[in-house]
Amino acid sequence: MRRAKKLKINHHSEFELDLAPLLAVMVKLVPVLLVSSAFVQMMVIETELPQVVNEAIQRQDKDNLPTNIALDVDAKDGFRIVVTEKGQEKVEEVPLKDGAFDLPALHQKLVEVKKLHPEIFKLELNPDAKVPYKEIVKIMDEVRQAHDSSVKFPVFDTKQGKNVDTPYMFPEIIFSNMMEG
Repeated sequence: MRRAKKLKINHHSEFELDLAPLLAVMVKLVPVLLVSSAFVQMMVIETELPQVVNEAIQRQDKDNLPTNIALDVDAKDGFRIVVTEKGQEKVEEVPLKDGAFDLPALHQKLVEVKKLHPEIFKLELNPDAKVPYKEIVKIMDEVRQAHDSSVKFPVFDTKQGKNVDTPYMFPEIIFSNMMEG
């Protein structure tokens, strides 16, 4: 009978770990991560608002069933204002005028919406991918504040215990389709 050969294993031997393939992968991934991070940027434009408006925005954030105002911008159809209140949607449209956005008509419609919902200062902006950046900036300028200095919106000041007037309509603008591309 043949004897089984006893394997001799040395548990104290040392070996070198080859990290070259791992380093090669990391060297290739770092530039890819740096390049991709340049495409995703989040910009915040800080504006100084009256304390009363900031408090109203905070109250709106805490409200469980808030009224939501959204503005859809389509390069072919124009504007679509969607007011969602207590689960019901009300839609108003502002079509293009001579192939361009009708910003004065949009402003007038938003003044009417703001008069109906004076405690709402947040607007969700949903521009189409084909809308140029300069048009988006013009739209944001239209929705922030009333152009007519005689138009004021009441907002409740908790410190004074009464309503005060403000020209701000929707100073907090949120891009609702920011991560879509």
